[in-house]
Amino acid sequence: MHELRLVREVFEDLLRRGEAEGLQRITRVHLRMGGFTEIDPEVLRYLFAEESRGTILEGAELVIEYSPLRELRLLSFEGE
Repeated sequence: MHELRLVREVFEDLLRRGEAEGLQRITRVHLRMGGFTEIDPEVLRYLFAEESRGTILEGAELVIEYSPLRELRLLSFEGE
């Protein structure tokens, strides 16, 4: 399941950036996902929720912007 690998890569990036900014919690994550990634958005949301348990990402809102390209890109995140 390549979705899990991709979610974990995004998670690692978010956790690294969140720590660097001294965040206690990440509240919203904005991703851009292309239609040609062959990733089901609902599977992505499920994996995001599962992987975030027990981390500063737990409960974060996942906002997905769609693109015609083959990409899964972290656009931005918000936290406190």
